[in-house]
Amino acid sequence: MRDLDEALRFYCGVLGFTEAWKFGEPPHRAGVQLDGAEIQLDAASVGGPHGPAVLYCHMVGVDEYYQACRRRGAVITMALADRPWGARDFRVVDPSGNRLGFAEVLTK
Repeated sequence: MRDLDEALRFYCGVLGFTEAWKFGEPPHRAGVQLDGAEIQLDAASVGGPHGPAVLYCHMVGVDEYYQACRRRGAVITMALADRPWGARDFRVVDPSGNRLGFAEVLTK
């Protein structure tokens, strides 16, 4: 992440994750959680260069989550839609340029 505090504000405030932990003094690593899944965020100052990374999350309730992310100001790079590979998904980008997809498997 380019800036850990900025990343935490985005993941918690915009995507609805909760902050699980921070490490370092000052903090340079943190974990955020949503529905049992955890993403670990590293500040660029201690690891490699920031972004872009790609993360694709399978979930239940993607329609409601999409609307919540939109209300909170997420930058949507691909609108919610049914895809030919059998998923209903959408994509966002975080402040460091990392790309995240959220998908629900379509039932037949």
